[in-house]
Amino acid sequence: MSQPKPTIYLDTSFFSALHYRGGALQGVARQIRTREWWDQERHFFELYVSVFTVGELEEGVYGAQEAAVREARRLRFLPVVRGVWEAKRLYMAEGLIPASVQVDAFQLAVATVHRMDYLLTWNSSHLANPETQLKLKVLNDRMHWRTPWVVSPDSIPRVLLGQALRRRDE
Repeated sequence: MSQPKPTIYLDTSFFSALHYRGGALQGVARQIRTREWWDQERHFFELYVSVFTVGELEEGVYGAQEAAVREARRLRFLPVVRGVWEAKRLYMAEGLIPASVQVDAFQLAVATVHRMDYLLTWNSSHLANPETQLKLKVLNDRMHWRTPWVVSPDSIPRVLLGQALRRRDE
């Protein structure tokens, strides 16, 4: 019997990097690393997004916006249940996520409430950093919620490198 695949929530910054069309060197480098993960590793995971992912991608006007939105819409959507609103409120009230970026709190809440193994993001300011991960673990432990690993395409374990992926039952 095969093991279930680990689950992963993809946030807005992932799709923005995947379909980046600008000229900034850092943006191009992220796009290459994101595309590499997408092409080589995504099939080892169950992939999910939410209305927050697509909604944020639809805001503004930027190059390859249509491709980014289309790619996100192809994946399974996690519903926004009451627990998402409760987790978002807690994350904001406890100062885990700044008030100016409520969509980040929503995306983190969706990943937490739906017990995702990973949240994949390039947002190191508010999500994929050790300080946020530690605070998130403390808050979620207090609430008896399972904490997703918040990672970037650079830091997520890779099957093709022989690294073990976190499973739901771990």
